[in-house]
Amino acid sequence: KPTTGRYLFHSWAVEDGSFLRVNNITLGFTLPAEISSKVFINEFRIYVTANNLHTFTKYSGFDPEVNTRFGSNSYLTPGVDFSAYPRSRSILAGVNLTF
Repeated sequence: KPTTGRYLFHSWAVEDGSFLRVNNITLGFTLPAEISSKVFINEFRIYVTANNLHTFTKYSGFDPEVNTRFGSNSYLTPGVDFSAYPRSRSILAGVNLTF
């Protein structure tokens, strides 16, 4: 039986889901102690962290790492993309000061 509920699964909808994801990058810089000690700071560090920065893929959907639980409670359809929302991208910046 090729159907599951009201969905008809067919091979024309199968595509390559391979991907490479840049998931987490943190860049930071600590000011040399010779400079920071002149302004009475033991350590000064600035950083930026990016999560889910980019996904390299030829997949046409939102996210090649499909959500198999959205829209179906069945274990009979692994890897079926039910068009769940893509992962969010976040960028965090901060400063660490030690006096």
